Amino acid sequence: MENNFTINDVAAFWDKVAEKYDSTNLKFEEAHYQRFEEAVKHLDIRSGSKILNIWSRTGNAIPFLRKKFAGIEIINMEVSDNFLKIALHKFPGENFMKTDLENLPFKNEFFDAVLSLETLEHTPRPSVLIKEFHRVLKPGGELIMSLPPKTARLAEKISYYLLGNHGEGPHKFLPSKTVKKIIAEAGFELVLHKGTLLFPFGPKWIRSFGERIIARSNGFVRELGIRQFYVARK
Repeated sequence: MENNFTINDVAAFWDKVAEKYDSTNLKFEEAHYQRFEEAVKHLDIRSGSKILNIWSRTGNAIPFLRKKFAGIEIINMEVSDNFLKIALHKFPGENFMKTDLENLPFKNEFFDAVLSLETLEHTPRPSVLIKEFHRVLKPGGELIMSLPPKTARLAEKISYYLLGNHGEGPHKFLPSKTVKKIIAEAGFELVLHKGTLLFPFGPKWIRSFGERIIARSNGFVRELGIRQFYVARK
């Protein structure tokens, strides 16, 4: 499968909004950081493990990973040059590299885990990236992935026009059945698919109520959660 945008299109957009990325996300702080809080719950790694964090943006996943997992090696890969500059300033001791979201410069079976949060929808060729994840993961290695489903288009428009979001740039939201197909075709076993953030904004009790609804549901209701998590194993 191939999208109608290039990696240069993606990089150009995020270069443009990089300076306001962190400050803008403070407006939706709990919804923004939920991706990291949920992701680390599903990571099964130990000291000495190598983890690929792609697409790392300004490095906001790093404190969550460092807090929960001692002694791990994190390689952060990023599309935008301006994001890389900001991330290196925020986390000068961390390892950041440029990526085209296709050709990963690592040997086969290099990583113990791959963290891919809000990435696949911005990838020109999603199937190619997932196959690369499979290649660089060790046998038994874990892929933790999150992305909005196709039904998140309305929430995207609301957050952009009413709340001043930075926008998504070139992207294509995929239905979960398509994501599952790509995961399976790459050779992964899907361990968990979970919808989250049924109500991403509003008072805490409303957001918590939404999570309870979505946890007890399946099918279409689960697909309404604006952030879908996938846990897969090689």
